[in-house]
Amino acid sequence: MGKEIVRSVGRFVGLEQPRTLSTRFLQLAEIVGTRLRWDGVDAGAPVRMERRDGYLICLQRTDLPSIPYWVNDVPTPMMPLSRGKFLLLDLNEEHASVTRGTVDCVSMFASREALQQFRQEHDLRPVGSLRAANGVALQDEIIRNLGECLVPAFERPDAASQLFTDQIALALLTHLTAFYAEQPVVARPMRGGLARWQERRAKDMLLANLDGEIGLDELARACGLSRSHFARAFKTAVGMPPLQWLLVQRVQRAKDLLLNSALSIDQIAHHCGFADQSHFTRVFVRVVNATPGVWRRTCRL
Repeated sequence: MGKEIVRSVGRFVGLEQPRTLSTRFLQLAEIVGTRLRWDGVDAGAPVRMERRDGYLICLQRTDLPSIPYWVNDVPTPMMPLSRGKFLLLDLNEEHASVTRGTVDCVSMFASREALQQFRQEHDLRPVGSLRAANGVALQDEIIRNLGECLVPAFERPDAASQLFTDQIALALLTHLTAFYAEQPVVARPMRGGLARWQERRAKDMLLANLDGEIGLDELARACGLSRSHFARAFKTAVGMPPLQWLLVQRVQRAKDLLLNSALSIDQIAHHCGFADQSHFTRVFVRVVNATPGVWRRTCRL
């Protein structure tokens, strides 16, 4: 499914694809993420998107001028896309364009089936279709931030844990259902969090998988809850989402090893579930505001 979506999003017709084309792919639970990039093409690159039963968000990371655009072979006005704006396309229709200029696009595909499953998980009324608007440039900071969160993951898929991609997918489905559905609905707030045994089991499972390679589905099943219910209940009980809580635990374990062991920083990164030393350093600096080496030397003085 994922690779088929990638091919359908970036299918070039008529002319050869741009020589500088770069394609990246991520499977985010039931969401498929892609990143397409190529340098400016003077003659334009004819692109056609195949029909799929779902919706595609195309977030542009560079300014893109107005381009020739067709929906179901009918010419359709296209607004310029400035950096950070996106298109919301219903892929039950066929979209084609002649794209000029430099392209750096993060796309996220959500099938109707995924949206329906999300609605059922939350016991919500039917939401209908999403309000796609052909050729209209949309601006939404949540969509932009979710797309930008994926950029490092496209470059380093080994550093993108399953827990991270699951939470991005869940956040996107939540936002689409609440703000872009024909009949928007919002999941009811949780009145209570997890039972003590559920919280203990979830935390034990997370600590046993410090690299984050455990999905929300698995955690939820162990607690006898749906994925969405578990994610909301965990945040209510603990005060932060599972991924953020796990990140705190990884940094705390790293601090302990930095102070009380002779392990190298690279070895500590491995023991604490980071992809490599550079990944560990980036996260540690973000949380502690110092590199692991500097923090270790300062605390040992």
